[in-house]
Amino acid sequence: MASTLPLPSFNLEGVTNTALVAGVLNTLYLNKNEYRGDTAVVFCAGVWAATVGGGIYNGFDTKSSISLASIGLAVYLGTMIALAVAYRLSPLHPLHKYPGPFVNKITSLVMLKMVSTGKRFEIIKGWHAKYGKFVRTGPNTLSIASVEAVHPIYAERSAFDKSNAYRPGRAPVGGLFFSTKKDIHNLRRKAWAGAFSAKSIVGLIEVVEKRTDQMIQVMDRNRQKDGSIDMSEIIRFWAYDLMAEMTFGPTSDVELMAKGDPTDVSEGAQNATVVFEVLGEAPSLFDIAWNLPAAKEFHILEDTATKLMDIRKNTTGDDIASYLLGEKGGERLGDEDLNIDSAFAIAAGSDTTGGTLTILLFYLLRDRTVYNKLREELDAHYSSPEEIVDGKVLQELPYLYGTVWEGLRLGTPFGGLPRVVPQGGAMIDGDFIPEDIIVSVPPYTQQTDEAHFRPRPMEFLPERWSPNGLGPDTHTDMKAMLCFSYGAFSCLGRIFALQELHLTVAKLMLQYDMDIPKDYDQQKFLDGILNMRTTLFAHPLKITATPRR
Repeated sequence: MASTLPLPSFNLEGVTNTALVAGVLNTLYLNKNEYRGDTAVVFCAGVWAATVGGGIYNGFDTKSSISLASIGLAVYLGTMIALAVAYRLSPLHPLHKYPGPFVNKITSLVMLKMVSTGKRFEIIKGWHAKYGKFVRTGPNTLSIASVEAVHPIYAERSAFDKSNAYRPGRAPVGGLFFSTKKDIHNLRRKAWAGAFSAKSIVGLIEVVEKRTDQMIQVMDRNRQKDGSIDMSEIIRFWAYDLMAEMTFGPTSDVELMAKGDPTDVSEGAQNATVVFEVLGEAPSLFDIAWNLPAAKEFHILEDTATKLMDIRKNTTGDDIASYLLGEKGGERLGDEDLNIDSAFAIAAGSDTTGGTLTILLFYLLRDRTVYNKLREELDAHYSSPEEIVDGKVLQELPYLYGTVWEGLRLGTPFGGLPRVVPQGGAMIDGDFIPEDIIVSVPPYTQQTDEAHFRPRPMEFLPERWSPNGLGPDTHTDMKAMLCFSYGAFSCLGRIFALQELHLTVAKLMLQYDMDIPKDYDQQKFLDGILNMRTTLFAHPLKITATPRR
């Protein structure tokens, strides 16, 4: 009879005491070690099931065993949460002295929710206005609104590695964008370098010319009865078609401008990017989400890129794939990395350029003085879009140059570029930041700060980029332009992207008389600009465009 009674240690007191001790020990372990969210779920489920089994083995009925196991798990998790909160708010935490929203110091879930609004770029800027240069945005994250912080974090040879915000759940760690370690990224970057050499860019610009001419045809075809044109969708489709052809050459069958997007390639890729950005604030949750059915969103563009790469392997050509496949003499990437990098080429190149061009076009058409100055400059050099034979010459036109850079300044609403402070810590703008802290300089905050761009930093004024600027008080600090980042992880296609924007804006200006419809709600467009690593437009940009000739 005695053998059927519960053991003295296997009762409510024993289980809760064991859970309490385990919670303390695990908290100490996790404070210095990384964990994966799905692994933690499996571990907790396994311990819970084992406890239920132990209760039944020791004579408890099933209901009592489940209750005992659930209480034990609650005590275990509650202990870890309580200790984590106490530590994060205590003077012992390395970020204790830095100001920031109170709840953000406790949990990263607040940032996750904030990022999901698409307004992180504005909220972060507001926090810096309230709290100052250093803002604690999460338990272990620090936003630093300082040009002086750019060099040590991003630009030096000892620049910091990316944070786990760039880790896409349980996807294979690889690809140019997803490589968080600087040394690995540099090796991958070599495979890409030839694709954006001066010689290669000449061929890529020919694709831009072809696709922009096609965009003009689509604009004429899609003009609505009231004369308006939805440029948000046209520019998004243009950008995807352009990048797909640049990546895969003539074998690409991504023809969104011609066929529409029946399989939701562009929208699916943007949705995946949104989820990637939001869950990047809580990588452990990303691990869990990766195993759920909803994760299929992550694979839409990758599946398309994989099919195109399989076709492309059977041919040769002068495209980005030729470098990734080793056709130009470099090392061929493995199949898995080929698929990741080709999908990245399409998504990154299209989303960033498409979003910037849309915002640039809005500001350009909104101010008729700016619009007319740019038109006068272009008309003085060209009588039609067909006369543009050298895209590089366009960058020598001062007002067009200023227009493109103003578009980049106001049209890249990025909230942050998170990096991890290396072992031993680092001095950043006069403050010593301990190792393993995640730091970031917020691009949009820097690019719209009066300390770096004055006067009137929130206005679209191409003149600020000219030698005389807006007058003697003009200050235009190129070091504060973070839209292409700096250093090892900087944008490899920077030179190409600048030529692309100059060429596209010039062609549209020479082709059309453009304006914003009088009944168009401009403020609604501005309020509807959302950025979650990809720029979305809740209110489409509509314009009128009448052929000039």
